[in-house]
Amino acid sequence: MGVRVYFKTFGCRVNQYETQSLRERVLADGSTATTDFESADLCLVNTCTVTREADKDALTLVRRIARRNPAARLVVTGCYATRAPEEVQAAAPAALVVSNDRREEIPALLGCVPVPAYAGISGFGGRARAFIKLQDGCNMSCTYCIIPSVRPDMSCRPLAGVLGEVSGLLERGFKEIVLCGIRLGRYLVEDEGGRRVDFVGLLERLSDLPGDFRVRLSSFEITDVTERLLDLFAARPERLCPSFHLPLQSGSDATLKRMRRWYSTAFYARRLEALRARLPDAAVFTDVMAGFPGETAADFDESEAFLRRMGFSGLHAFRYSKRSGTPAARWDGQVPDPEIKARAARLHALDGSLRAEFAASAVGRRVRVLVEKAAGGVEAMDERFLKVRLDRNPGPGLFWARVSAASGAEAVGTLDPAA
Repeated sequence: MGVRVYFKTFGCRVNQYETQSLRERVLADGSTATTDFESADLCLVNTCTVTREADKDALTLVRRIARRNPAARLVVTGCYATRAPEEVQAAAPAALVVSNDRREEIPALLGCVPVPAYAGISGFGGRARAFIKLQDGCNMSCTYCIIPSVRPDMSCRPLAGVLGEVSGLLERGFKEIVLCGIRLGRYLVEDEGGRRVDFVGLLERLSDLPGDFRVRLSSFEITDVTERLLDLFAARPERLCPSFHLPLQSGSDATLKRMRRWYSTAFYARRLEALRARLPDAAVFTDVMAGFPGETAADFDESEAFLRRMGFSGLHAFRYSKRSGTPAARWDGQVPDPEIKARAARLHALDGSLRAEFAASAVGRRVRVLVEKAAGGVEAMDERFLKVRLDRNPGPGLFWARVSAASGAEAVGTLDPAA
């Protein structure tokens, strides 16, 4: 039996892509992946540090591995390993702690067989959808966010490499490509002819690839929702999913200013209105924070009211997490934890009602669903990022279905007879 390797990813879709990339190179010499870290010979943990909870979850697993499988070689990388390597090392003194800027060296550090010129990933954990990282780094200065300090360098993958990677995945049967980046809309490269290609230009080229597949965007900033982008989505509805995740963070202008976000609620509302005028059936989700330092009860009420007016399809609501090294962590006016929890609970309740309304609005619609899982009932996702539970299993792929009912945040659907 060859080397058994355990992989664990915390955090965002960019992290998930990076783990998949490492997985393929680490396993290229015939090693095998395992889901049991206690029987593994090598454990590779890719960490997140967006919140205290993310740090805690990663440290808990690292300690557990070190305690229960001390003979395994342990490698810890990712954003937490970059921000606080000494904390990771203290939790597992024998671990190899690798920062983000050295992550690509991990296969060589492990003595893996070199892989010929890297052409991207070839799979994605048995799924019918794959995440593709286009861009890395953030140069903004949001006062709550630690990410610019652990991913400071703005970089974009070459156009030819992205197109080649996606083409390879399509040939292997993938039906949905999810584009990811820390600042996805900041993608900007030159093609082989020296012509500038921005994010919309990349989408145009991806849309022209042959095959029956669709493209979905991950988190995307409201300031990158341009008329060119909306025109392209309107022109290619069969290819580009009308589903957007547009972080807001707060619906209070006073709070947005303290956060050092680069838009106002009025700007956000205008761009969202333009999006819906061009794509009236689009689903729009957002991020919103509870308990940012200095957020008064009135600020929070204003934020909640704005969320309701915007009519989102769902929220990612989370509590403010103090990150050492960020300006907000040093400020007076820190909101007490019980109040943060109470505000977050209100946001979670709003999220539940919004998602239920979103699911109910789909009843009677004919939707194109991507089938991925069949255990415990067939789960699928439609083009607007609505989970649909199907009446039967057609196997993985894209199929048409009719939504017949809604149950909470989920829809219930019946496959078209021709499926």
